[in-house]
Amino acid sequence: MQKTEIVHTRISPETKAECDYIFNKLGITTSYAITMFLNQVSLRKGIPFEIALPEKEDLVSFAENVSSVDAGKPSDKAKQIMKLYDDGVIDFETAEFAIMRLHNVWETHIYI
Repeated sequence: MQKTEIVHTRISPETKAECDYIFNKLGITTSYAITMFLNQVSLRKGIPFEIALPEKEDLVSFAENVSSVDAGKPSDKAKQIMKLYDDGVIDFETAEFAIMRLHNVWETHIYI
C-alpha cells in the first residue's frame, strides 16, 4: 500500500523526547510507532488498549514511591498536589508532573 497521507500532531517537547528515546531503544522510529498504532486501531476497530481514569491510589502510591521524606510517606507539598487532584482542579498527569518536579524525579510511570 502506497503511503501518501500525512498526519500532523502537536505534543510537548518532553513527551516527544521521551518517546523518541524509547522508540530508539526499541529500534523503531516515531513515525513507525505511530503507523503501528494506527494499523492496530484499524484492525481492532478501536483503541488497542484500555483507556481508564487513574485511581486516586495510583497517585498516592506514586507520591509515596518518589517521596524521600517521612519514611516514604508523601510530603506536605505532595499532599497539597493530591488535594488539587482530588478536588478536580488539576488532572492526573499534571499532579504526577508536579510531584515529579517537587522531588526532582524524571522517570516514566505507566499505570496499567
